[in-house]
Amino acid sequence: PLATSQDHKRLLDGDAGPNTGGMGAYSPAPIVTPALHNRIMREIIQPTMQGMAHDGIPYTGFLYAGLMIGPGPDASRSLKVLEFNCRLGDPETQPIMLRVKSDFSETLEHALDGTLDQAEIDWDRRTAVGVVLAAAGYPDAPRKGDPITSLAPDTADCITFHAGTTTDGGPLRTSGGRVLCVTALADSIRRAQQTAYDAVNQTQFEGRQFRRDIGWRALAAGKRHD
Repeated sequence: PLATSQDHKRLLDGDAGPNTGGMGAYSPAPIVTPALHNRIMREIIQPTMQGMAHDGIPYTGFLYAGLMIGPGPDASRSLKVLEFNCRLGDPETQPIMLRVKSDFSETLEHALDGTLDQAEIDWDRRTAVGVVLAAAGYPDAPRKGDPITSLAPDTADCITFHAGTTTDGGPLRTSGGRVLCVTALADSIRRAQQTAYDAVNQTQFEGRQFRRDIGWRALAAGKRHD
């Protein structure tokens, strides 16, 4: 299993506004405790994999499970599967990948060779936060072609992932709804937020949209545990 990640679907702060493909995410997701993680693997993931093998279609690849997790103690929380995808999620993946310390290509080679039981991923224990910068008009009518006039420099702990960008023989421009995902790693959710938003403030294009509260659920979870 890869690390957990939780995204923010709504366009505006406080989970207001229209639904989107995702305006940011953070990893790990505090709601998924080790006990709950074991339940998810035991009750959802493993039966799914075993069922496909039983039907003669054993699966090797990414299996993304989108879950709705109800309130309550871990042992009695309701677990609802919203979707399965044979790909990684966006923007959940960017914070996950920033936490991978080992050579991820080795894991992929194990998948190709049928030896995933031998694969080991070395995870950074810190928290990663990814903030999506979306184009003007997103999600209903995203505008394309705006010049991206500045980008924050990538560092070991803060990387800008490109999604809806193009050069097309000229300067870097927007070419899609969700343009960039600025993703930062730090030893707390609040510090990761600060690093990510410092980089967001260095990233400019006309009409950019982004939420200013990515990670607020993780902060709220931390306060409940204090």
